[in-house]
Amino acid sequence: MWFAILCLAIGLTIKILHDWRRSSKFPPGPRGLPLVGNIFDVKRLVDETTFYSHAWCRLADTYGPIVGLKLGTAEPLIIVSGRDAVVEMMSRPEFDGRPNGFLFKHRTGGERRGVMFTDGDIWRDQRRFVLRTLKEFGFGKMAMEDIILNDAVSLTSIIESLAKSGPITNLHNITSIAVLNSLWTLIAGSRFDLNKENPKLREILSVLNDLIRNSNVTGGILTHFPLLRYIIPNFTGFTVLNQRLARMSQFFRSEIARHKQTRMHGEFRDFIDVYLAEMEQSSSIISCFDEEQLISVVKDLFSAGVETTNNTIGFIITHLAVRQDVQKKVHEEIERVLGKEVLPRIAYKNRLPYLNATIAEVLRLANVGPTSIPHRAMTDATLLGYEIKKNYTLLANLKSVHMDEKHWGDPKEFRPERFINDRGEYVEDPWLMSFGLGRRKCLGEILAKNSVFLFTACLLQKFQFTLSPEHPDPILDGVEGFTIAPPDICVNAIKRN
Repeated sequence: MWFAILCLAIGLTIKILHDWRRSSKFPPGPRGLPLVGNIFDVKRLVDETTFYSHAWCRLADTYGPIVGLKLGTAEPLIIVSGRDAVVEMMSRPEFDGRPNGFLFKHRTGGERRGVMFTDGDIWRDQRRFVLRTLKEFGFGKMAMEDIILNDAVSLTSIIESLAKSGPITNLHNITSIAVLNSLWTLIAGSRFDLNKENPKLREILSVLNDLIRNSNVTGGILTHFPLLRYIIPNFTGFTVLNQRLARMSQFFRSEIARHKQTRMHGEFRDFIDVYLAEMEQSSSIISCFDEEQLISVVKDLFSAGVETTNNTIGFIITHLAVRQDVQKKVHEEIERVLGKEVLPRIAYKNRLPYLNATIAEVLRLANVGPTSIPHRAMTDATLLGYEIKKNYTLLANLKSVHMDEKHWGDPKEFRPERFINDRGEYVEDPWLMSFGLGRRKCLGEILAKNSVFLFTACLLQKFQFTLSPEHPDPILDGVEGFTIAPPDICVNAIKRN
């Protein structure tokens, strides 16, 4: 028995030392420690810089555009920084996979489901179906624009009413339901009344916010050491995570059950109806269309559709409340092009270059998604001469591109004029890549861009936003999480005459 234990200990020691050893072609990075790898290195950097994205930029400054990290027992994590490296990584199909780590599967019932964290045939089939179906219900069309505008107008009425009582402290929560409404119309065929309190929806949005704020793109301790969920489930957050995931799944499961009871065969009201019909046609045991997949797809659409768009709008309001000079220029442009009564339309977009430039500058500076969603190497490959083995996780450091001093000149300055040419026209800059690149580019980019433009135009047409004395100097870096949220601030919404 003791001999067996000794052999096991020796074998484990050899494996730990082998995993710790770095080959000459492994990307450079901090040496780390046996077993835990670079966990303490990353923690120290995050403690010093406050944000994971700041830590990635610090590592890039020290080691170069390709940095290799080993975090616990998980596959190595490769941080890719700088435009050239980021463009190459995100354009190559061999890096189009998604990680196989514990948390990425646990969020969808222990298997890879949905569209956000899948790859291969499942991802292709689900993505193709999602895009085709949502387009049939008006995704990116005039009908969608009308839905968004209706929600934007309702939102301005609510803000006007709230502003009568003084500064608004929960603007981010108020805008979230309005932002969700247009997408939820396509997904579930129903709309939320912005003027009525919806406790169930508010709870799910709160759960979503908790999940995102308490996670990061590395996957956290449960991805680095998944066995700890059995040993210290409360300390690792596993218990709370399960509760939150269960509440979200139940919300979507109830919506799907309602659709099953009320749908008419041959008539399709929304995405869920069409998916249920596809499930009936694809009844084979090898089909990837089933109820668990549907729940996961809807969860992905719900999460992505609310979080980044709402955060972007929140950052726009925050930056303009701080920079009254920029807000004044936006007001003057809207006044000149639309006046006070003509509703903003996508057709007017090219006539509002300074508003477009302001939105672009917020996307660049706020970095709501400072990195790509984690990628996975599908095969053994090389990147800028470094060895990237199959199943390595890769993160594109988008912030490093958006804050590149050689390109932008003064990247830390909020200056929308950088997107305006000599003729006063808005000019897109290929260095701005907030929605990603390549085949894994955000599939909701059009809806997100249209929503941000229309909501922002409507809000600024009606209000001037100023900081309340309670928050005279907000920290514009925002709040850390899987994505970056705007800071909690208190604003005055002053109706424009």
